[in-house]
Amino acid sequence: MLGAAVVLWFGIDLLSGVFPELEGLDAFALLYGNGTSPGQMALILATFIPMGLGAFAMAAWHWRGPASLFGPSPRFWRNFFIAIAVLAAANAIFFAAERLIAPETYAPNVPFAAWIKHLTWAVPLLFIQTTSEELVFRGYLQQQLAARFNSPIIWMILPALLFGAGHYDDTIDPTLALLIVFATTMFGIIAADLTRLTSNLAAAMGFHFANNFVALLLVGVPGELSGLALYHAPFTMDDTSILMNYIILDIAVMFVIWAVLRRALR
Repeated sequence: MLGAAVVLWFGIDLLSGVFPELEGLDAFALLYGNGTSPGQMALILATFIPMGLGAFAMAAWHWRGPASLFGPSPRFWRNFFIAIAVLAAANAIFFAAERLIAPETYAPNVPFAAWIKHLTWAVPLLFIQTTSEELVFRGYLQQQLAARFNSPIIWMILPALLFGAGHYDDTIDPTLALLIVFATTMFGIIAADLTRLTSNLAAAMGFHFANNFVALLLVGVPGELSGLALYHAPFTMDDTSILMNYIILDIAVMFVIWAVLRRALR
């Protein structure tokens, strides 16, 4: 958090020149805001830079080089892009089917021309955000635990539980909040298994990046980290029953994607 604060305080003057809505706003209010504007989303994504640097620092504490967190390089980028391609295909099928059933489901949010322009900086920041999380949970934590314990229940499940717990939101319905924790924990287990299967972070990084691209840059929930989303979903975080159905469906689709990825990556 100290590193994030430094990034926030020293970055506001620079960012306010690009995003006027940031002028005069408190740094910590921006960090804990809902990310309803491109400027706030830029700042929120940038706060993950210290997380990635922290993972490198912890590796150095154990006399390890930064590259060791990523794993062996053979087939690295192949695994990364395979994961992205599988998730892209799955989401394309899902959205196409949904458009046939409910053609006016999604409301436009960011104008397309502005969205394309934002992608020039949003995609690199999103890559940093998702990679930083993978470096911490599937890189440093999973590797250090695997070096100490033989049981995958410890070195796969424990980091996934911590990853899921980090997504708990006490401002929404408790049942929905716990379902989100369960879904993100399952996401963490899948990413851990892909890391185990491929011996590097590439597939987990691609899986995470593609997932967050859809959730943050393509279709966002109004009022919740949706400042960069091209479209808005037809529900908010207050629509508990609708969201729970979507999350359950998302979990089912995630397991199908997992099965396809395991086969494609072998």
